[in-house]
Amino acid sequence: MQKATVDLVIVSRQYGAGGSEFAAQLAKRLGWGLLDQEIIKQVADRLHLRAGTVQQHDEQTPGWFARIASTLMIAPPESPTQFETSDVLEPDCVAHAAHAAMVEAAAHPPMVIVGHGAQCIFRDRPGTLSVRLTGSLESRVPRIMARDGGNEHDAAVSAHRNDGQRQAYVQRYYHHFWADPLLFDMQFNTGRVSIEEIAALTASVVLGRAAADEMRTVTV
Repeated sequence: MQKATVDLVIVSRQYGAGGSEFAAQLAKRLGWGLLDQEIIKQVADRLHLRAGTVQQHDEQTPGWFARIASTLMIAPPESPTQFETSDVLEPDCVAHAAHAAMVEAAAHPPMVIVGHGAQCIFRDRPGTLSVRLTGSLESRVPRIMARDGGNEHDAAVSAHRNDGQRQAYVQRYYHHFWADPLLFDMQFNTGRVSIEEIAALTASVVLGRAAADEMRTVTV
């Protein structure tokens, strides 16, 4: 079966598995564009919000208060309320803006895109390679502590919380299990394989596909 030349790599990751580091290394190796933390600024610009506000809601589903506030915002004017809703984001608007930003980025490949359910958005797009990074909690905790500070307990709690939020996010917006292995072409355990090795291996697949396609063109 002939494989399409890769011009889009999707990176899904457990919290603390090194997804951003891997994506940056891969994009540098290939000389490609990268959409990772920059998506915060893009979403903020789209929604006319501060980046800090978007950061608080990034890859998260709306909480109880946001859902209640959303209901109150569409309630009849005569309905009594003691809630101040003027500063409450409409539920789902950050996720929808992130989706739009990723679709726009993918329209201008080659590109590496990190997180936000991109493995679901582009699962049927030709030329897409979807990569997932995982790791034991023991291997992720030191990376989380180095980046976020805190102790081992804090890092472990953060890992569980963020992984749960990402699962809920993908389930809510794309109706898939976040870690469904059929969504991914390659999976790596960063507790056993280094980020550098993973970037090199992934780049070799991308470049190999391009070389094979060029060879077919020359042959024809």
